[in-house]
Amino acid sequence: MSYKFGVHLMVWSGQVGARELALLPAIKEMGYDGVEIPIFDPAAVDAAAVRAALAQSGLACTASTALPEGVSLIDADIADAGVAWLERTVAASAELGAPVLCGPLALPVGERRGRGYTEAEWTCCVQSLRRVGRTAEKLGVSLAFEPINRFETFFLNTAADGVRLAQEVDSPAVGLLLDTFHMHIEEKSTPAAILHCAGHIKHFHASENDRGTVGSGQVAWAETFAALRQSGYAGWVVVESFNAVIPELAGATCVWRPLAESPELLARDSLHFLRAHL
Repeated sequence: MSYKFGVHLMVWSGQVGARELALLPAIKEMGYDGVEIPIFDPAAVDAAAVRAALAQSGLACTASTALPEGVSLIDADIADAGVAWLERTVAASAELGAPVLCGPLALPVGERRGRGYTEAEWTCCVQSLRRVGRTAEKLGVSLAFEPINRFETFFLNTAADGVRLAQEVDSPAVGLLLDTFHMHIEEKSTPAAILHCAGHIKHFHASENDRGTVGSGQVAWAETFAALRQSGYAGWVVVESFNAVIPELAGATCVWRPLAESPELLARDSLHFLRAHL
């Protein structure tokens, strides 16, 4: 089974400007097939500049996002604003040429309410994602919803809830992003969780249990890779880490120290491990 290997630009930075685009030739030289572009403000994305830099370096791209404060897909009074913001982000992804837009798409990362979600919040999210899914389908973008751990959100922590959400949204454009960091926290078995999601996986993040270099920690990678193959998934496998301190996410993800000697070593050694084992 053939995979495409990418690395998230958040290994270096949460921005996408001239400094970040200048990294692309070196990322290509490492052996990556593409990069994941963070979109925190769709209006600030210079799609033409990004596409030109990607073409010049010979890289493809995927995209990721996290909702800003004040918007949500689960709260009826602000869901319209959340849908509109996410639709703009889908459009920005399409302009970049990204076939996938992934992330925790329900509400801002780090928001917790001292309880689990309500059925009203669940229903609002399903209805909102159906609306965004129609836009994504028209624009040729897959939405990959990411279950993340309980310390970063109270909505959608497990693969089982992710499958339920995908089934109820029932859109060919909406599926799941599975991330080994979050699964290492929330699942009894990462391989079993992957197999449970078979048919719904739109994207995959390879992330060590401490968000450091892939292959350097406690994730059961051999079993994880075997399950990924068995699931039938054959898309992007993207190295995700936050080796740089990213103001947009530092508080929510509790990452405020480097997780490797350098971003370059993290990216290079992670890819070496993935190509050797997957």
